[in-house]
This record gives sequence, structure tokens and C-alpha cells, in this order.
Amino acid sequence: MKTLLLTAGVLAAAALAAPPLDGRGQSVSPEQAAPARFEVASVKRNSSGETFMTFNNQPNRLVLTNVAVRQLIVRAYQVQPFQVTGGPAWLASDRFDINATALETATPAQMNAMLQTLLAERFKLVLHRENRPGDVFHLVKARPDGKLGEGLKAAAIDCAAFRGRGPGGPAPGPGGPNGAPGGLGRAAGPGTGTVAVPAPGPGGAPGGCFMMIGPGRLELSGQPLSTLANALAQQLGRPVRDETGLGGAYDLTLTFMPDSTGRGMPIGPPPPGAPALPPIDPNAPSLTTALVEQLGLKLEAARGPMEMIVIDRIEQPTED
Repeated sequence: MKTLLLTAGVLAAAALAAPPLDGRGQSVSPEQAAPARFEVASVKRNSSGETFMTFNNQPNRLVLTNVAVRQLIVRAYQVQPFQVTGGPAWLASDRFDINATALETATPAQMNAMLQTLLAERFKLVLHRENRPGDVFHLVKARPDGKLGEGLKAAAIDCAAFRGRGPGGPAPGPGGPNGAPGGLGRAAGPGTGTVAVPAPGPGGAPGGCFMMIGPGRLELSGQPLSTLANALAQQLGRPVRDETGLGGAYDLTLTFMPDSTGRGMPIGPPPPGAPALPPIDPNAPSLTTALVEQLGLKLEAARGPMEMIVIDRIEQPTED
């Protein structure tokens, strides 16, 4: 069965191509400071044949098991799988285990920067960014009176503010809460659904701050609606812009029937020790219908810019 991991304006100009960059997405000159890097990092090929990927994040350590290289790029650059293009076929098929330790406690953004450096040094990744016109969705209120559905409530805790990003700050990327220290998640494959287990972060971040995405079910707690937009983008395979005008943090639960392509469905059983995935309601509505009925929101199709990560060069890694 196919799987999926669990992202206005009209762009009339031609796509803008930036000059080639290093694996961290930046031009490098001798005057620049040394890039952020892990103190110790191990890269080993995983030939188990398993389908699930596992992400384990600690304040100064990143452990990725059975992860495809394309997903490493998605994680490092905090983009959606459909935003990564180019490169050889083995980016999606070959799996690796990465065990990396930072010198000291690092933020999710710092850990991602270190992962970018690892990709550049161990996989010889070179890439550039382009803006291309494409199909997008706008997430808006469904009702003229602006009334929201019963499944969408203002949260008691604004997790973004708690973590120092400020209310309505940038939402977690495709890695979602997996990018936060203390988070643990698993994914079924490149571009497939994720399940994140809520856990307090450094400094006692409330355990109520979490995102969980499973087959036909999405739960958020203490998150801005930009996080919902990112999660919907993962399900729909195209960018979703939050145009609701609703600031602050929200709690929500959304249940729906995964589409006929198997999008959002895991393949194979969960890895050993992982909790069982919840059953799918056979009578659940489609995703677009569920948004309207349960959250009072809807998706409007539009054309808009899509930032793409274009792979110029990558090599099989140097293993330990």
C-alpha cells in the first residue's frame, strides 16, 4: 500500500533561479565563519528492508533510523517533499542510520543547520533554490459569519510563545514536532505520514504542545493554524497558505478518510516498540469535507509561488 508523510498571490513572472549553493543552501566564501556542525556524527547504510523511518530528537543529539536521503533534505531544509526536485533515484530508495551529537544543547533550527552541513560534507550535496509558479491552496474560513467548527478551539497554552517564538510565530516544518528537542516520531517513508509522541522540551515545555498525524486523523494542541496548513500540505501534496486571519494557538482534532491513492496510509506494521496506529473510521468524510464540517474551514484552489530545492549534485556518502 502506498504511503504518505505525514505543508498568495499569482506568480506571473518566470521562475527565479538562485546561483548554486553548498549543501546548506548558502554561498560560501573564505571570510564566512565555519558552518554549524555536529561534534560527532555517524552515517551507516541501513539494509534492513523495513519501511518505517524513525526520528529521535534530544537537546543535543539526533538519531535517525532507516531514513531516505530525500527525507534528510526535507528535514534539514524544513520543506515539503514535493518541494525537493532533481537528484538520482537512490535518494528515495537507499536508507541510512544517522547518529549525531552536538557539542551542547541546540535549538531545532541549529540542529537542522548541522544536518545541512552533514549533507554537504558526507553526501557532497550541492543545491540551489528556485521560485516556480504552481497550484496552491488557501486555507480560509468556510462560513460567511466566520463561525468555526466544534473541532477547533482556542488553546489554553500558546506553545510558540512558550518556546520563545512569539504568538503566531513560524510553525514547525515538515518535521513538525519531530524537530523539537525531546520529540520522537516515526514515518512510513518519503512523503508519508508521521506520528509524533508529545514530550516536554527543555525548560519544561508543556506536554500539551504536540502534533500527531496518523492515517485519517490529525491532532494539534497549542499550535498556530500555520501548523495545520503545513500538515494539510503534506496530505495534499501541494502548498497550503494560512489565509484564515486567525492568530494565536489552537487545539483541534480532524478525522477523515485517506484518499484512494493511499496518501497518509502507512505500509507494513509499526516498528518494534512503537504504539499501534489508530483504526480508520470507515464512515469518515473526505479531508475537504471534514475541514468544513469539523473545523469550519475550507480550501480554495489558487496559483502561487512555490519555493523549490533543486539538487545539483549529490554522492553516495562516506560511511563510518
